[in-house]
Amino acid sequence: MLKEWPLVAFTILGQTAVGVFLVFHLPFIVRGRLPGSGWRLTWIVTLAIVVLITAASAFASFFHLRHPLRARRALSNLRTSWLSREILFELAFGGLVVLEGWLAYVKPASRASLWPAIGAAALAGMFFVISMARLYMLPSLPAWRGAYTPLSFFLTTLVLGALGTEIIVRAFAGPEAFDLNLTATALLLIAAEILLAVVLAPRHGLRGVRPGPSLRPKDDAPRRFHGARIVLLALGSVGLALDLATGGNDIVNEKGIGPALLLAFVFALAGEVAGRFHFYGLVARPGE
Repeated sequence: MLKEWPLVAFTILGQTAVGVFLVFHLPFIVRGRLPGSGWRLTWIVTLAIVVLITAASAFASFFHLRHPLRARRALSNLRTSWLSREILFELAFGGLVVLEGWLAYVKPASRASLWPAIGAAALAGMFFVISMARLYMLPSLPAWRGAYTPLSFFLTTLVLGALGTEIIVRAFAGPEAFDLNLTATALLLIAAEILLAVVLAPRHGLRGVRPGPSLRPKDDAPRRFHGARIVLLALGSVGLALDLATGGNDIVNEKGIGPALLLAFVFALAGEVAGRFHFYGLVARPGE
């Protein structure tokens, strides 16, 4: 199961990049306004971080390939392969974020040129996550083909996106600079993810898919990762609750992340990693 670390890194990093992009832009899209002059630095830094995380995600995926030099062939079957679509949408997402960053950096860039780039990047990012989920939802794999897979992937995207965006905004724009209270939002999203894991997680959730009889030796590793995920996410929610209780997002504070928020992100990230190892451990590979 631990051999799947490249896929864990690829999916977690890719979903984090998409989540940060979507969450950061959401308040501006709702208001129909581009980030103004006071947001320009935070905007450009956010886009740069999204590009770096996306690049790290793509780099991690190479470690899963037996022949990395043949990776270009993965785009050869877009008509029927969700793997090919996943790669295409990741490349499109990264390229469109770079384009938006360039347009945002060049001050004379017009509003007309930025909105299409933002919209196209958002769509590419969402289809990237959808492709990730659909890739595993095969009829022959009941542990992965249900609603749990897309729900889990999108909750990871939103949780890490909300936390990552809040950290960036506090560091470069200051507390309460956003119209949206991302700390409280992340707390609600983590609660939803814990509930999803407890109720619907395959094999170990209360109402999750149960595998049929098998002659394979019983593997307790997925159960341990499932428990670790719930505990770590719960610790992340405690960190967020402490941040809210101590006024970490109070507008009177100076720019800065705050230890409670930082710990919440670390615990949440660790919980997502444990959850993804649990996900890949649900289906045994040949030779395991």
